[in-house]
Amino acid sequence: MSRDSHQREREDTYALDPEDTAEMLRLMNQDRLVTQGMGGLFPELDNQLPKGYERIIDIGCGPGNWVLNVAYEYPEVEVVGLDVSRRMIKYAHTQAQTEGRENAIFMEGNALKPLPFPDNSFDLVNARFMVGVIMRDVWPQVMGELYRIVRPGGIIRLTEPDDMGTSNSLALEELMCFAAMALHQLGYGFSPHGRSFGITPLLGKFLHVAGCEQIQHRPHAFDFSYGTTFNQSQYENWRSGFMSLLPLFKKCNLTTDEEFQVLYERMQQEMLSENFRALWYMLTVWGIKPFKLEEAAFQVAEEAIKHQESQPLAEAIGEI
Repeated sequence: MSRDSHQREREDTYALDPEDTAEMLRLMNQDRLVTQGMGGLFPELDNQLPKGYERIIDIGCGPGNWVLNVAYEYPEVEVVGLDVSRRMIKYAHTQAQTEGRENAIFMEGNALKPLPFPDNSFDLVNARFMVGVIMRDVWPQVMGELYRIVRPGGIIRLTEPDDMGTSNSLALEELMCFAAMALHQLGYGFSPHGRSFGITPLLGKFLHVAGCEQIQHRPHAFDFSYGTTFNQSQYENWRSGFMSLLPLFKKCNLTTDEEFQVLYERMQQEMLSENFRALWYMLTVWGIKPFKLEEAAFQVAEEAIKHQESQPLAEAIGEI
């Protein structure tokens, strides 16, 4: 089956199969370790949502772990998860019901199409690990939609890696190189040479072009070396991930079944060695949608009334 006919069937460009059970389980594991490794749900905000935030959306929410965790920590906030996978949305919805997360809402939807929300619907728009979901020529369109649905004064935050990690395992390095090269060939990422995803240097630009201001960056480094807290979780993540990527490796003529199996077995042996050292770097970039002049005036007036500030209202508006 050609890539074109495959995409007409699925109407998405996720590099892997979003309806695959093994991929859903891998994403659940990866989501847990990434949130923990980043230092919480909103580490760049000291894990405290700004006052007045009432609606949040996670684009490409997968099985919904991040949404459910935010819904638990902030029961007064409505948290929406959007994903193209019917299976993952069904699972996430069931989890929300089981855990009594009435403020967690899951919807099936495609981030490549106009989003089913009015303008200025959310206080915060979250998206992470989209480099294997959004092809390089579609990022401006997607960012335009994220900007449209976040309210003035609200935040868009993006978290992405530039590769699958770096280590002292030769076999693992070769497999990670295959992953970058395959995605590059298939139209993902922005690397000039295909040896990485090349996405993190572009995140700030995406936000700026969309219209955001006050753009900031926060790097993360996860240690997956032998004996660390994250070692076993990432071991399982890589084992499952590379097996799922094998069809793409072969499609791009990067390896054969036999060559892959040798590397795959060697990778597992080297990762279980006491000498194994590995790090995974990623970057969170966030920006704020600015107020227009009339919106800023209204916001000041609303705050003045709400908090009964002593400063005269006309004077407050005049400061804008």
